[in-house]
Amino acid sequence: MNVSWAHTSSNDGAYNNPRARNAPIKASFTSVEGLPPKLKLYRIAGSRYWQMRFYNLGRYTIQSLKTTDCEEAKQFARQIFESLEESGAYIPKRAPFEMVEARNQQLLHDLIEEVLLAEEEKVRRDEIKHGSFVMSKIRLEGLIFDFFKKQPLNKINAQVLSAFISFLTLQQLSASTIQGYMAQARKLLHLLVRKEILKAVPPFPSLKSQPNSRGAFTVTEYAALLRKSKQLRTQTYDWGEGNKAWIRAEYHHMPMEMNWLIRFMVYTFVRPGDIRQIKNKHLEVIQGAYHYLRLNLPEVKRHKAATVSLPPAVNIYKKLLAYQTTRGYGKPEDYVFFPEEQNRRLVLDITGWSFNWMLKELGIKAGPHGTDRTLYSLRHTAITFRLIYGGNIDLLTLARNARTSVEMIDKFYASTLSAEMNIALLHGKRR
Repeated sequence: MNVSWAHTSSNDGAYNNPRARNAPIKASFTSVEGLPPKLKLYRIAGSRYWQMRFYNLGRYTIQSLKTTDCEEAKQFARQIFESLEESGAYIPKRAPFEMVEARNQQLLHDLIEEVLLAEEEKVRRDEIKHGSFVMSKIRLEGLIFDFFKKQPLNKINAQVLSAFISFLTLQQLSASTIQGYMAQARKLLHLLVRKEILKAVPPFPSLKSQPNSRGAFTVTEYAALLRKSKQLRTQTYDWGEGNKAWIRAEYHHMPMEMNWLIRFMVYTFVRPGDIRQIKNKHLEVIQGAYHYLRLNLPEVKRHKAATVSLPPAVNIYKKLLAYQTTRGYGKPEDYVFFPEEQNRRLVLDITGWSFNWMLKELGIKAGPHGTDRTLYSLRHTAITFRLIYGGNIDLLTLARNARTSVEMIDKFYASTLSAEMNIALLHGKRR
């Protein structure tokens, strides 16, 4: 039986004072016949109008009905509920989830927007970088939406997730990329559970990704690269008949800086992405008991600390700085490599294209396990050389100076070493 506002106890006001003007008066709560039990009408101390409260999809919808008449308030509540139902914003908790495709897509779209809103807040708190948010957005609004838009969202189970893995595999994605998509899908499923649309997050299929090292160069290959970078300075790249040169004419010859760039990367452990950002102000020559460059590079992958180079990097930088000075550059705010290029994304294109030219000329584009080598292989070479020739260097020191983790060193760099490469350590004796 519904309780009307007119039939409250005479002493209710003395013994059941609401705590605040907008706090519901318990005695006024009433339901509407035919509507979900979680939709309630009630009064508050601060208003003479009836209020409506409806709990759905993990949140409350609260609205003033602008009437003092209880029956009229019920009619208004019914109209509001019907509009929620028509728009797809209301989904019965225990009713069959046989939604039309358009309604299912709208709900999925709203859920993705909520996940992305939470990711944006992480960016503002500096928990993740903006690039990570962009990657999440691309994956959620792309293949994840394409697959799940036709799946009833309260019936997602292990079989559906297995089909999702198969769907991603057909897109010719690598195992590590598929794992990235699974991580984003998991966020979506956790939100479905919080909104009581899904009872529990089903188990995800196991997926193993093999370490995909880009392959370091041997000492012989590294020496051949340095020779080839000088030889190609006098040669023009042959584009082949009918093929159009996509890079500017001044780069049809091997750039002078490529020889220095190759050696600089091997002696400083930097990533190709660092090359386009390094300015003269980021490098400091230290001369004392040890001779090295101190690199105060912009933050990358949450790493901010300064790193140090090996001694040969000092002379390489001095020669490079002298060369840039003759061209009108070399100031603290000037870039170390290709300072004339204001579009720094183009620097990666120039260096990547030039390096591939050398690899193909030497016939070493593919590594020993068939993986294509790129400019990033020089970073692998730098770390691998330290593991082999760096004495008793410990992984933690090496990882910190290379701005990575011990786990990454072990998984992607040390995994390519053979026992024979460190035979001196294996045959060594304690003294």
